[in-house]
Amino acid sequence: MTTTHDILQSSSARYGSKTAVAFESDALSYDDLLAEAEGFAGGLSAIGVKSNDPVASLMDNSLNAIRAWLGVAVHGAMDVPINPQYRGDLLAYLLSDSGAGVVICDDTYLSDLLEISERLPNLRTIVVSGSFPIDAPARPRIISFDVVRGGIFADSSVGQSDERVILYTSGTTGPSKGVIHTQSSCLTLAQYNAKCLNYGQDDRLLNFFPLYHQNARYTGVLPAIVSGSTIRVQRKFSSSTFWRLVADEGITAFNYLGSVLRLVLNVTPQEWGPDSHTLRKAFGAGATPSVWVECEERLGIRLVETYGLSEAPMATVNIRTESGDIPAGSAGNASDLFEVAVLDKDDNPVPANVIGEIAMRPKRADALMQGYLNKDGSTVSAFRNLWFHSGDRGRLSEEGYLFFEARDKDSIRRRGENISAWEVESILDKHPDVAESAVYGLPSEEADEEVAAALVWKHGEGDIAGLLAFARANLPAYAVPVWLRVLNDLPRTSTEKVQKAELKKAGRSGCVPSADY
Repeated sequence: MTTTHDILQSSSARYGSKTAVAFESDALSYDDLLAEAEGFAGGLSAIGVKSNDPVASLMDNSLNAIRAWLGVAVHGAMDVPINPQYRGDLLAYLLSDSGAGVVICDDTYLSDLLEISERLPNLRTIVVSGSFPIDAPARPRIISFDVVRGGIFADSSVGQSDERVILYTSGTTGPSKGVIHTQSSCLTLAQYNAKCLNYGQDDRLLNFFPLYHQNARYTGVLPAIVSGSTIRVQRKFSSSTFWRLVADEGITAFNYLGSVLRLVLNVTPQEWGPDSHTLRKAFGAGATPSVWVECEERLGIRLVETYGLSEAPMATVNIRTESGDIPAGSAGNASDLFEVAVLDKDDNPVPANVIGEIAMRPKRADALMQGYLNKDGSTVSAFRNLWFHSGDRGRLSEEGYLFFEARDKDSIRRRGENISAWEVESILDKHPDVAESAVYGLPSEEADEEVAAALVWKHGEGDIAGLLAFARANLPAYAVPVWLRVLNDLPRTSTEKVQKAELKKAGRSGCVPSADY
């Protein structure tokens, strides 16, 4: 029996017919989750999948995506969720790297798979959710999702499983790396998340992040399952329907990134207070101090902020109390899962409030990743000197609270000065006209790089001259943006992260020099 199978059995016995997961007009009870996962696991065995075989999924948020995820986990195959927006060379690389012989996909993505199938010698079977052409090629074979879903489970067919879960990083500094976790480490994360948020049977959770992502799976759906809560999974975030959904469903908690909180606040009536809604808590990262205060003090939503990576999730956590003893804007202190330090280039701890590289060590064996799939060199490099190196910049206060500064790659070098993009954004975002900003560097022969800022106005328009005056008053002269670009929204990934690479790619197109104001 796998770890996930054990959890589903325990939850089914305890919560039975209670709704576990809702999506659009459909839902699955705790009993349903167990039965569906076992059926899918049996179907995988019937099509020849063995324990530890890599099985990839390429699916949008849906109940079928949850059936597939839990079925693969109950079976004991190696679970490889992949961003369904990947195409061509990148998709071929991920499937080749994982060695997946079976891919489960929505019919929307079947043609993308078939286009690269000749480059994937390991690919033997595609399981399709939805319709597919009758004249589909013989190789790889194509099987209906419903056929697999209707399998008959026999626990003896599972065999000994390593219970591996492979989560691919975004690949911003090179080819994407497969982060190796186990069902046990994912369960550890889910249980700790549920503990920090104090989830219980009366909670109704909301998550709109994609199900191939750690956020939706292991700090969303799985925490709901282990706590007996109900979670509503959405296809994507919509600010226009957010509050109506909260009211209709009685949502008490949701997951966020900082940009999502600002979008929520933009559509929240100014007269609202804690009694105007049912939300009481939220989990995420990237909340600015001003947004934090507005959520907590005006709306009564307690934010649980974290810092972590796919490799080391929830390394720190900020669980604020009514006394506000941990400052807003901090990612908190070391969690129950990790020891955290800030190191210099020689891996020595730096003094308090000095910026360095964030590093961590696990406090328990199943908290940190096991390594990178097929990349021993990267694994060794990341774990040098008995620390896992995040590649992120931060500082620890004298009290041990972590303040995230920027990724190493997300800094700007101008006239001999290293500028933290996050630091400049944190100032620009405080201006009353700004809903959100993204700061990045543009090449310059005269100054290494020039500081550029893409802006989203809070009310559709804003005062650039006033913003620049505000920036000059609150930033060193060398950190004030030289180029400004106004957009309706920032380019984002499916997890709502800003794609600065896209902004940089556009260069100075659409930018206005600040010298004009």
